[in-house]
Amino acid sequence: MLGFFLQPGATDQIRAMDIDEQVKIHAIEVIENGYTVVRGTIPEDRCLSTIDRFEQFAALNADIFDRHRLEHGHYPRIVNLHAVFPDLLPLFTRNPVWLAVQDLLFGGPTALYTSLFYEIGSQQPLHRDTPVFCTRPEYLYFGTTVYLEAAGDENGCLEVLKGGHRIPQLDREKMALRRYGNLDNIPPLDDDAWIEYQDTTVKLGRAMGMKTEKVYVGAGDSLIWHPQLPHGGSAIRDMNRTRFSFVMHTTPVGVPVYHQQAFFNPNRPFPETAPWTYIDRDGRKIVECSTVSFNHQSEYPAESFKTLEDRLAYA
Repeated sequence: MLGFFLQPGATDQIRAMDIDEQVKIHAIEVIENGYTVVRGTIPEDRCLSTIDRFEQFAALNADIFDRHRLEHGHYPRIVNLHAVFPDLLPLFTRNPVWLAVQDLLFGGPTALYTSLFYEIGSQQPLHRDTPVFCTRPEYLYFGTTVYLEAAGDENGCLEVLKGGHRIPQLDREKMALRRYGNLDNIPPLDDDAWIEYQDTTVKLGRAMGMKTEKVYVGAGDSLIWHPQLPHGGSAIRDMNRTRFSFVMHTTPVGVPVYHQQAFFNPNRPFPETAPWTYIDRDGRKIVECSTVSFNHQSEYPAESFKTLEDRLAYA
């Protein structure tokens, strides 16, 4: 059954299972705490080599990358870089405990939907992902990260509203009707609706006594967070510091993802079969994508990028 982690009694069922103890521990942490960190999933030398290969790739494509450098010389988040820089794919496909936890919780094989590659911390306010990763059926989604560098106070780390995945869902239809007048008028993306939903959710969590907690990680650690967990990026003390990490948005194979037009209209039927095609890598499914963008603003066809011709670091 898809969405096993959403079923009543899932924690007790997992405790009774004859499965790898680490998978059991981390799956229960996602259900009970809203997130889990699987330590040491990627060897540190592989983290370093992936960063080195990325820098080679960026230099090879300097005509694209250089125009997007930020004030301190770093790049903004890069959307779906894995489509043109395949060294990132083993961080997904060759991460066995982390994948097994997601497979168990989903109740089916985990697929890579989209990704974000970060050179620096995000400094994002607390938010739930579900308005823009709205599956049918709902909540069949995980946000995940593989850290290529340690993350802490100096270079920014994940912040979570501890227990916030248990905050009751808001009346989304009421919010949409007040804003749009008709549920048929909901756009896929609306910053104002996003802000209202997030602010109201976090305020409710604070009123319930929930506190912000920082999540410190080392290079090679992998994270999974519940789709309803409010999370963000902490302030960065040293803007010259990097925090290389690879964020992956995952779903069960074949599950479609919609945006706010579905999230704020939860009772409207939407197709429950994904319209996209997948590529296969190491026995795992990855949604086929043909473009890469910098912070969702400047989009480039995959064929715009030159590729590194030598052997992949993980081959």
